[in-house]
Amino acid sequence: MGFLDNLGKTITQGVDRAKFEADKLQKNLRLQNEISELKRQIDGKRMEFGDRALELFKAGQFQSATLSEILQAMDALRASVTLKEEELKQAQADGFVDPTPPAGMQGQNVPISVAPPAQPIPQAPAAQGTSEAGFKNCPNCQFQMPAAAMFCPSCGARVGV
Repeated sequence: MGFLDNLGKTITQGVDRAKFEADKLQKNLRLQNEISELKRQIDGKRMEFGDRALELFKAGQFQSATLSEILQAMDALRASVTLKEEELKQAQADGFVDPTPPAGMQGQNVPISVAPPAQPIPQAPAAQGTSEAGFKNCPNCQFQMPAAAMFCPSCGARVGV
């Protein structure tokens, strides 16, 4: 029974450790939340102070040159925010214009190449499923694709050599 007793002790210690760690985590999260709430309250009071100082500045009742500079900078920043908000509204109103694909290429979104090769590539005899117009059918899904393609743009199967 010594093995089972040791196993039971080990499990109990593991459970106690897990409970301790969970309690510790919960306490840490609670303290972090309390700190965040106090900081939020401080920021609120700062905002309230700043708003009141700005009101006094605009009314001509504020005499501190240093604080007046800060308040002027705040006014400039608020104006910048207003401009950026208008710019954001315009950007959000913009819609995507889907370009129309060339005739005969509907449904094919994969570019074949960036530039044509400098010299013609020797072509093997036409494989089964290759059409006269330089297209071939994928042996896996029958998608019509360019004859030079090595992979099917529809299913991804390797079709070239």
